[in-house]
Amino acid sequence: MSTHEHSIVPKPLNPRDANGLVQQLAPGDRVRITTTNLPPTILTVQETHPVTSHAPQLVLTAPPMTTTAQDDIQQATYHCCRHADSPMTVLEYTHTATDTTARCIGSLTTIAHLPQLSTSTEDTAAKAEVSANE
Repeated sequence: MSTHEHSIVPKPLNPRDANGLVQQLAPGDRVRITTTNLPPTILTVQETHPVTSHAPQLVLTAPPMTTTAQDDIQQATYHCCRHADSPMTVLEYTHTATDTTARCIGSLTTIAHLPQLSTSTEDTAAKAEVSANE
């Protein structure tokens, strides 16, 4: 297995460590999450709220979807919040042009950081690093 192939493996993060999650993830990062009521879903980090007077929170977005019924663009936002020592609760907000609905989709059971889609500069840097190590 080459080094390049190894770098595309998702990096599991601790779903119970809310403070660690908001520190390890940045807006634009891609993650794969599973909740108690949702199969694995790939989302993009929209914002992170580190520890302040409020509980740490991650805001994740799903790609916009077109619903065939009204040809309405639907965008889902997932808010992962932690209260006390319980696992992070995930709330799904579905936004359309006319409405926003919210539902709890359970607790965050797994979260993994997906590698960035590589750009040519990152590829060059990675190759240089590999040659230096050989």
